[in-house]
Amino acid sequence: MNDSSSPAVQPARLSPWRALLLAWRHRSRGARHGLRLLLVALIFTISLVPAIPKLSGWHTAKIPPVEELRPLAAYPRTWEGGVFETDKNYARFEKAFADQLGLRNLMIRTKNEIDYRLFRTSRRVYYGNKGELYGRSIAEVELPLTEKILGTRQAQDAAHAGLLALAARLRAQGTTMVLMTPVQKQYFTRERLPFFAPRVPDDSHFMQFYQRLKSTPEVHFVDLIGLMRANQDKFAPFFKQDFHWSEPMAMAAAADAVRVIAELEGSPVRWRHRLALEDKPFVGVETRFAGRLNMHRDVIEQLISKTWSERHQRRPLDAAASGFEFDTGALDGPDLLPPTCMYGNSFSDGMLHAGLIEHFQQFSKISRAYELTDVAPLIAGRCKYLIVQVLDIQADRWAAFTSKR
Repeated sequence: MNDSSSPAVQPARLSPWRALLLAWRHRSRGARHGLRLLLVALIFTISLVPAIPKLSGWHTAKIPPVEELRPLAAYPRTWEGGVFETDKNYARFEKAFADQLGLRNLMIRTKNEIDYRLFRTSRRVYYGNKGELYGRSIAEVELPLTEKILGTRQAQDAAHAGLLALAARLRAQGTTMVLMTPVQKQYFTRERLPFFAPRVPDDSHFMQFYQRLKSTPEVHFVDLIGLMRANQDKFAPFFKQDFHWSEPMAMAAAADAVRVIAELEGSPVRWRHRLALEDKPFVGVETRFAGRLNMHRDVIEQLISKTWSERHQRRPLDAAASGFEFDTGALDGPDLLPPTCMYGNSFSDGMLHAGLIEHFQQFSKISRAYELTDVAPLIAGRCKYLIVQVLDIQADRWAAFTSKR
């Protein structure tokens, strides 16, 4: 029989301290949840900060764009694919967002400045210990590619035979080729590179090929390495912050090309322009590619001062349609060499800037996009001489000679 009068079981009473602890734990869980949400919101807000200047029309005029050699991605204007193909469309938006940030140039330059201060390098440039800049692409990609293209005796034989075949085709139509191959400054100042930068040896495959060209009379080779060594006590062969040869070196190369052609002609004509140098601020290619915060810092280089009067007027041409960048009118005189054409890239621009064309009756500059192996019919009947300038790192040009004769 149950005793209905027995007392009910009473819950255990919590001590005040234990009750306070449980209440604190309950509130702390809510606080932690709130902090998590606040952290997510904060991260999202920070991620949008760089876009705010772009959206509001604010511009960083004092921070010029970083040169990237590619077009920046634009925001997509249409939806690609089906309704549910979000991945592809989000990827397009994400790429455009990364390229269009309002503070993007400042952030890139800040990172490059930190890399320079800590590691003496950046994504696109190596910093030498005497102020020189070296393009990383040249050191890591272009020089090794040339070494690969000319890496065997068979490949060098084929490239050499291709050059001889071109010289023969030109000679058959009355044009004589004068060849010059500028090399990179790593061959002259490799000891100034950071210890971790790749180096090209003196006996590289290209240098072996260079020596072979030097002893090939059919191409009338201009020995630029010899010229650089002969003049390095007079002026720097290369710009400090640019991979191109310096302006006085370009003039020396142009003068030697004139000498070679004059000797072939049996002419007394020689280079007439006096070399006068002046120190001026100069912004080189590698300086722009480095993308550091000190973009307004002036680098002083020796530039040539014009000491001659121009007799020729350049006539710009449609390079894609005609195959020529420009030509000049025809002049006559005992102090001028026969009509001449030139094939080359930006190194040849330095020779033109030094006044090369003033030594010829007529001068034509072939489009640098034109295939060198195809120039013979282009200049037939136009030029008695063809100056060919090909860089050591123009691996595609050397490869073309190994397969096209």
